[in-house]
Amino acid sequence: MGRTIAAIALAMAFGFAAVPNARAETQLPFPRPASIEPNIQFWVNVFTAYSDRDFIVVDKDNVWRTYKVFHLPGDGQPTREDIDWANNYLKIKYADILNRLASGRDPANDEERSVAAMFKGEPPAAYAAAAQNLRVQEGLREQFHEGLLRSRYYRPTMERIFRTAGLPPELVTLAHVESGFHGGSRSSAGAVGIWQFTRDTGKHYMKITRYHDDRLNPDRETVAAAKLLRSNYDTLGDWPLAITAYNYGTGGVARAAGIYGGDYSEMVQHYQGPHFGFAVKNYYAEFLAAMQVHRYEDKYFPGIEDEAAIRPAPIKTDFAPPRRSKSHTIRRAAAHHAASKTTHHAKKTVAQKT
Repeated sequence: MGRTIAAIALAMAFGFAAVPNARAETQLPFPRPASIEPNIQFWVNVFTAYSDRDFIVVDKDNVWRTYKVFHLPGDGQPTREDIDWANNYLKIKYADILNRLASGRDPANDEERSVAAMFKGEPPAAYAAAAQNLRVQEGLREQFHEGLLRSRYYRPTMERIFRTAGLPPELVTLAHVESGFHGGSRSSAGAVGIWQFTRDTGKHYMKITRYHDDRLNPDRETVAAAKLLRSNYDTLGDWPLAITAYNYGTGGVARAAGIYGGDYSEMVQHYQGPHFGFAVKNYYAEFLAAMQVHRYEDKYFPGIEDEAAIRPAPIKTDFAPPRRSKSHTIRRAAAHHAASKTTHHAKKTVAQKT
């Protein structure tokens, strides 16, 4: 009874209709198309097997084609310069190997033979195309482990909000993909908070002004994420498309999916629209991988069940300028008045001389 009352109160506070849990249960299955199973496994490995000093060179359209896992020597989190160096070094090295093989030369060493084995039966042109399709992915094991511990603080409230919105509570796992449940996350595109709303999108669901930002309020940004995901699902009709739309936009996914009759797998494999790149194509696979790791976290991170949750530091949502004292205001007005008089006198003097 207490949980029911709490759910109704939450619904009234944030404008949701209270939805029975049974409705959410009917939406629980998140399909795993066979075509993206290699991508799911790739992200499971990125989240659990590869450290932040591991750099994986793959074909960005065929991630099962993993050329190398390069471990950067040293300790601690790599610097930006380290990451850039590893990225450039590996791309140049494997582009050279692929281009040599494309020229028709026989593999010269074990490394080239290993690459050639991945293209068995394919024409030399396949090597040349692959040389233009390289991606280097840094491992995320440490970050994901920390995100799991951080998520324990947020999940109960977030899952309650999602249930109230008629959403599967497992969808909360999407926050792992967005930010690792890090409230202070800010992206290069201007996305903010655990749910990584940009200002333009966030204004549809939250209060965002010069001096206030609900994107930094975990409860309110979660309500906003629930509303957006609910809208995506109602518009697009299934979870692979609705979740992809969280990254790419509802309109963009609707247009792309429409070309392929709403078939998610066909869209991901063949659509070549603007900005529909690696991140978008892998977004749903990342979500499924994160959900798998969360469900079996003790398998992937032995002993994590005994670790304490990370309690995040509070983040301010208000940024109003500090109030000035009356004496400060008087001094500033007097200084402005004096400056105006000086300017006026200077102009008058110039006018008299001319």
